[in-house]
Amino acid sequence: MTGPTCATATSTAGPAPSVLADGLLCERLALSVPQDTRAVVARYDIPPGDTLPWHYHEGRVIAVVTSGTLTRTLADGSECVTPAGGCIVEPVGPRGVHKAENRGDEILTLHAVFFVPQGSPLSTGAPPPDGLT
Repeated sequence: MTGPTCATATSTAGPAPSVLADGLLCERLALSVPQDTRAVVARYDIPPGDTLPWHYHEGRVIAVVTSGTLTRTLADGSECVTPAGGCIVEPVGPRGVHKAENRGDEILTLHAVFFVPQGSPLSTGAPPPDGLT
């Protein structure tokens, strides 16, 4: 069985890309992934008042908030608020459990790039850490 081939871009001429998200990364990012890691690009549209329940990721996730404001609650109970134009880097593994909420009054849109092991889901549901709901 053969897998996908890796291509290298050799020209800057040709069709222009459609920019889906453009955000400012405000934290250091070290990205080292094993061979055959899946790279998945996903868009989330989260209505006002909706929540992505407690979960974690088996690989690195980088996301740009393109509309609305994202509020994440982390495993230690701290909250991170990221408005449109902001970029987040998610923690990896069960110790990095978190939830994401749209507490605003407009749709929250995220564009995320997942680097996950083959066979792993994009996220895995988890119970909230002790003392959190």
